[in-house]
Amino acid sequence: MRLKWNEELSTGIPQMDEQHRKLIDILNQFYEAIEKGEKVQGIEALLRGAEEYTIYHFSSEEKFMEEIGYPELEAHRKAHQNLINEVRSAKEKHEQGDEKAIRELAAFLLSWLYTHIAKTDRKYGEFYRLKGV
Repeated sequence: MRLKWNEELSTGIPQMDEQHRKLIDILNQFYEAIEKGEKVQGIEALLRGAEEYTIYHFSSEEKFMEEIGYPELEAHRKAHQNLINEVRSAKEKHEQGDEKAIRELAAFLLSWLYTHIAKTDRKYGEFYRLKGV
């Protein structure tokens, strides 16, 4: 199941929205690869992208929240670390032969991205606008 970008996912911060679109693209490219029968390539791209790009994005997002004095930064950091832990755990399980690990990771990412961006990330966008920065 693919995730489609919509205004409900917009934080109103162009740099963050662009990075969120990239995260969604990583997941959607996995689904496209599976549909084309390119399972191995899709899995490799998902694992690499989910780990490397989320670390880059989370670092950038947390720096932005620090700069604007966002009061919920620590809770946000914990949510980010939980996602990174899930990705690494799925990668490890997959490497050990767990056939379900990637399906479970894809489902987790789909749910997490939508919920996290639409609810949690939008809050810092609102905070930024209210602060009038």
